[in-house]
Parts: sequence; structure tokens; C-alpha cells
Amino acid sequence: MEKILIVYYSRTGTARQAAQALAAHTGWPLAEVSDLSSRAGLRGDARCVLDILLQRHVGYRYAGPAVDECQRLVIVAPIWVGHLAAPMRSFLRDSMPLCCKTSVICVMARQGAFKGAEEIARLATEPPSPVLALRQGDVASGAALQDLRAFAEQVDAANGRAVVAQRPAWLSPREA
Repeated sequence: MEKILIVYYSRTGTARQAAQALAAHTGWPLAEVSDLSSRAGLRGDARCVLDILLQRHVGYRYAGPAVDECQRLVIVAPIWVGHLAAPMRSFLRDSMPLCCKTSVICVMARQGAFKGAEEIARLATEPPSPVLALRQGDVASGAALQDLRAFAEQVDAANGRAVVAQRPAWLSPREA
């Protein structure tokens, strides 16, 4: 069985909520990338924007199993100003080369998720698959749970695990 690890970064808690919901559904272990210094308030907001615009390498803490021991890394990260959050980008750059397959969940306010996935693809040895874009509001309301479950099934399928296919209700009933 392949070892799958969920690594997340969350400034506001929304990406953490998505990562925890995925872990609760799948049983995959969680690892957290966090800031060395607070990003709270207006000063923190400004630092986030500057870190993205200047492509700065930022300090972070990593709490979790060794990334090089997993066979698939599920990256859950927010999008800031249309780009991958700086702490996650710095963590991934420092973890290069990633010797495992990647899957990505980007949490965004409005847009930019696929640009974040592109950034991860440039850092990894192969493009991530599957990729899921979630809106913050959908994660907070719980509306994203169905998307997270479908994402988990896609990850399992990509790993060659048998996934029981659900027969769409609009198809004729199965014969007994």
C-alpha cells in the first residue's frame, strides 16, 4: 500500500479545515507547514503580499513525517494574490527534488488556484494529479466535503487502488 501524506499550510484556518476533513475521510496522516512569525493583522497582510510579489523565500516550521518517506504528497495550500502561499512555496523549494507523486488542493477566495498548481508543477518532477480548486466559502460552509471525497477517490484511483464506481442515478437500474 502506498503511503500518502497530506501537507498543508493555513494562515486563516480554511486550508487547515480542508486538510483535516480530507484526513478524517481517508485516514491519511497530516503534516503542517507554519509561519515562524505571525502574519496577523494589516502588517501580516502586507507581508503576505510582499512575499508573493517579491518571490521571497520565507521562514517556516514543518511538523510531520519525513516527506521523502511518502510515495504521494497531497499538498493543501491557500492562494495569495493569485499565487501559491509563500510558506508552502518555500517548503516545497527546500524539499526539492520531490521524489514522490503529488496531488494538490488549492483554497482560494476567488481565483488563482490553477496558477498555484502550475507553480507546484514547476517545482515537482511531474505535474500534480489530481488537482482540486476550492473556494474559501465552500470549505467554511461544508459544501466542499463532496468535492474532497471525490478528490480522495481520484487519488486512490491514481494509486491503482480499486474504487467502487457509483452508478449514476439517471442510468437504467442494474439487473439483479
